[in-house]
Amino acid sequence: MNLLNLNISPREEVGRSASRHLRAQDLIPAVVYGQGKARICSVFRKDFEELRRGIEGGTALVELKEEGGASALTLIKEVQRHAITRQFLHIDFLEVAQDREFTTTVPVKLVGESIGVRLNDGILQQQITELTVRCKPADLPSMYELDVSELDLGDSLFIRDIGSESGVIVVQEKELTVVSCIGSAHGRAEAEDDIEEGEASEEGGEGEGDSAAEKSSGDAKS
Repeated sequence: MNLLNLNISPREEVGRSASRHLRAQDLIPAVVYGQGKARICSVFRKDFEELRRGIEGGTALVELKEEGGASALTLIKEVQRHAITRQFLHIDFLEVAQDREFTTTVPVKLVGESIGVRLNDGILQQQITELTVRCKPADLPSMYELDVSELDLGDSLFIRDIGSESGVIVVQEKELTVVSCIGSAHGRAEAEDDIEEGEASEEGGEGEGDSAAEKSSGDAKS
């Protein structure tokens, strides 16, 4: 389990104007969902950016701590960012209980260099980038790593090939394909060239045929 800490501050005002005012103070408006209710709060932008770096593309539990108040064990449910500036606009946290199972997603990271890519100019196609799992907080993995070193052209790896974690149930079917080594970049380029050449030849042939038909038609008239 990857557990990180984040300080939060209570807030009372809601709405766009209040949110803009918070962001002007380098704060991010947030909501904590759980226990049948929702609590509004804010977090310092720099603190949240540091926390995101600590997660490093994985999944982590976040213990929210309010000064002088109780703490809450949470997951980051959703992060809203500005489409252009990428500024953090809003964060949703989901509270979880230590003794209860919950459902979330865990990233799948490919490790190693595939034989098919290294020796046969293949291309890796990853169909599943995260697994849906059910577990208690203490058993939550930060990510799954899948070794693709032995993957050659035409080979695939499936969910069943990912190592299982104690206390963790993967919700998806184990026969689903996670990654495949397909075709070859060089071969695909050659095939596309052949198709283009074939289309050009057909176009040229059709043009000559039309001319011949017109000539025959003209001879018949004369």
